Amino acid sequence: MPVDPVQKVISERSNEIYSSRVDQININILGWKGGYPYIEERLTRFPGESTYDWDGGNRNDGSSYKGRKEQAHVIPYLGRIVNKINQHVFSISPKREGIAPDIEDDISSSGQSVDDLMSLVNSYYTVAGWCWIGIDAPQIDIDEQVSQLTKEQEKIRPYWTVYSPLEVVDWYIDLKGVVQWVITEGFEYIASDPRIAPISRKFRKLWEPGLMTKYTYRVDDDAKIEFEDEYVLSLKGMVPFVLVGKPSIDPWGFDNLEGINRTILDLESCNRQNFYNSVFPQMKVPASILDTTIEKFNVTAEEAVQMIRGYAYPILMGENDAEPGFIMPDASAIGAMREELTQLRKALFDSTGLMLQQETKSVSSAESKAWDFLDIMVVMRERAKILED
Repeated sequence: MPVDPVQKVISERSNEIYSSRVDQININILGWKGGYPYIEERLTRFPGESTYDWDGGNRNDGSSYKGRKEQAHVIPYLGRIVNKINQHVFSISPKREGIAPDIEDDISSSGQSVDDLMSLVNSYYTVAGWCWIGIDAPQIDIDEQVSQLTKEQEKIRPYWTVYSPLEVVDWYIDLKGVVQWVITEGFEYIASDPRIAPISRKFRKLWEPGLMTKYTYRVDDDAKIEFEDEYVLSLKGMVPFVLVGKPSIDPWGFDNLEGINRTILDLESCNRQNFYNSVFPQMKVPASILDTTIEKFNVTAEEAVQMIRGYAYPILMGENDAEPGFIMPDASAIGAMREELTQLRKALFDSTGLMLQQETKSVSSAESKAWDFLDIMVVMRERAKILED
């Protein structure tokens, strides 16, 4: 079957800003949320590090051990920064004149309040520089008379959905600032029938004034469209999306914070490994001691190693043998690592102040004032104005 040229364009296109920023934005969001997905993406495997040290392996007795990658942990600095900014912005509850209480308490189709939804919007703005709010309403017959009770029970009213910058892959905004069309991408998990194995389908949606076309891809090939469905939107004559922030190919301030955070992640992992190796150091002995132990006690090489490491047997040394010892980091080296981590943490939060300072037109007299109370209030007013608009 020949490929529909329109479907091919819809499947492949992405905005140039999105394409240039998508990888870093994905990393920023992973850093904000933390956990093992961020470690998987950002922890560095150092040159010369063995597979056993990195991934772990199996011992001779059949038991297994974990490598540095699985032992690593993330201290949620980036999440704390995002939460603190939200706390400052929403420290005084916004006043919304004329809004219905049921809408203010449940603006989304999933029971989310306006404040909760805007907190998520603010988080995406902090992390990525922009996001989108989609607006929709349940479809009803325009000629049908619907009672107020039915409207309330069936939630027949507009509701909002927050779209991360990763979900809106392409868009067009005209010179007047009006959104002409938007393409969103996502996956739907279908598991309604317990007798059928669940599936995950990729889809793209083209939103145009008053119309949404959904393109659903094949389960076994997410590059080929299997279904195309059109839906008339309740909001006539408009594309129901509002852009929050300003998409740009330029680096965003949070990129710098994530870079510092990645360095902290790497050094914390190395520091932990150094302590781990200090507790379980690697013994070093002259080769002649092993040979002598095997000969004198009539044991195998493996048994001789266990005897030497067990300290329950004498270590037989020749006149010219080097003294046995352990290979391990010294205290000063470990202390230097801790000092470096302390300085990086300070740089991370200092950089947060400088990042936020760039959002306002106010000029600080010195970098030392980047995170003081006055600058915080100016920046938060600017941020609140963006969210209000």
